Amino acid sequence: MELSISKKNFLRGLARTHAVADRKSSMPILSNILLSTDGKSTLRFAATDLYLGVSASAEATIVKPGTVAVPARTLFEIVKNLPEGDVSFVVGPTHAVEIRCGKVRFKIPGMPGEDFPALPSPGDAKLAELDIDTLSELIARTHYSMSTDDTRPHLAGALFEGDGKNVRMVTTDGHRLSKAEKKVSEGLMNFSMLVPSKGIAELRRLIEDAKGDKTKGDDKPMTVGIASVSGNAFFRRDGIQLSVKLADEQFPPYSKVIPQQQDRRIIISRTAFSEALRRIALVASDKSGGVRLSIEAGKLHITSENPDVGEGSEDLDVDFAGKPVVIGFNAKYVLDVLAALPDNEIALELSGELEPGVIKAAGDANFVGVIMPMRI
Repeated sequence: MELSISKKNFLRGLARTHAVADRKSSMPILSNILLSTDGKSTLRFAATDLYLGVSASAEATIVKPGTVAVPARTLFEIVKNLPEGDVSFVVGPTHAVEIRCGKVRFKIPGMPGEDFPALPSPGDAKLAELDIDTLSELIARTHYSMSTDDTRPHLAGALFEGDGKNVRMVTTDGHRLSKAEKKVSEGLMNFSMLVPSKGIAELRRLIEDAKGDKTKGDDKPMTVGIASVSGNAFFRRDGIQLSVKLADEQFPPYSKVIPQQQDRRIIISRTAFSEALRRIALVASDKSGGVRLSIEAGKLHITSENPDVGEGSEDLDVDFAGKPVVIGFNAKYVLDVLAALPDNEIALELSGELEPGVIKAAGDANFVGVIMPMRI
């Protein structure tokens, strides 16, 4: 195998794929990135940990076709630190790889490309196209409430659904739940998939790369192709494909968790609420992070006390004229929801001190954040 490729193209292909390689796996081949030629002008990149798979391609001048698996981290660091210019890449008969750029030369061991596991493929499945900004918004408004407990795979991910008219994403860790929904143009196929948290993290990376590649002044909408085939989700855009092994678990019936009607609706400035919570949480218990919200006509009183640290309180003016209520929440959970909302006015909906609280944008029904109360 022999080829020449610009450092810029080489680095872009490696940057999009190398992070998926599993350096801690008991299978040495998984710490590698697969490089293979396609025709006379394309170099393909692939990496997997058997749960995630990423492939990409870059323009190159192919002198001799072939395939080789090379340590992902080592190759990425070498190429990143090469001088600008064309890079010569030659694979010897023992799979050793020689890399030259200007006066710089490296020689690193490789493995037979044939030993690299095949990445899942969507085959002939039709991919539904979704606006990349819509997908980005769904993730931004829900990712924080995924469980980080890998022993609870039914919670350690995001439920991603499409019904032909709407797409939605729902996450919960058992203490809070977030649901974001957006209308889409007619024709988006129906799907329902439970995407593990690692897949969501890699999908966020793919979106960030897409936005970073967009040239200034280019108003053309960007889309991501989406399909679910044989237990894998596929996300594709501009020659990059991400495959994610879906969680074979049952996501909780989230519609039963979301209160359908609350007795009290408090309208409040998101910025003022966030700043006050952040201040008062400074004296909250490290273990519970609890703050008490006392709500009466026109007023929200936030308090917290900790025998080891002290106590704090702050009053905020709010739009509310109903019956008073006192309720406790984990301040971090509330702050996470507020940080995910771009709107300046939010609605805090409550029923009683032991009932879940709901946070929404005051004028937008496309997002719901549910937080379980706590005794303080």
